[in-house]
Amino acid sequence: MSETDHPTLAPLIGDWHTQGEMFGADGSTVVAGIDGTDAYEWLGPFVVHRVDVVIGGERTRALEIFEPYDPARGAFPTRAYDDRGGVETSEAAVDGDGEWTFRAATAHAVLRVAADGRSMRAHWVVRDADGRERRWMELRFSRRS
Repeated sequence: MSETDHPTLAPLIGDWHTQGEMFGADGSTVVAGIDGTDAYEWLGPFVVHRVDVVIGGERTRALEIFEPYDPARGAFPTRAYDDRGGVETSEAAVDGDGEWTFRAATAHAVLRVAADGRSMRAHWVVRDADGRERRWMELRFSRRS
């Protein structure tokens, strides 16, 4: 793939209202609601992703940096920092149909941007200590003007 025909983060760019649910250990019981904002913006060849959400009454903020596309990995390397001192390295890939896959150490998500670009949906799965995967979060994003 040449430098000019790699995937782009453009569909994510913008301000989003975020809503969703977090699930308990059984993967089906809602243990917390999620409400807040996600914002993606260009910073030269990088994308800065700011998260400001309330999960079950507790505010969580994070900053994630997407690096330029790495053809050898077939993904955008990312690094995220949260307001509790957490640091996580992950990667984001998009297929030819526009379906995004985000992979971190113990979690992964599939995100779909609507054809009109006005909304997105994400399904997060986490792997427990015993290696079992379970539904973790369901998120819905609506583009803010």
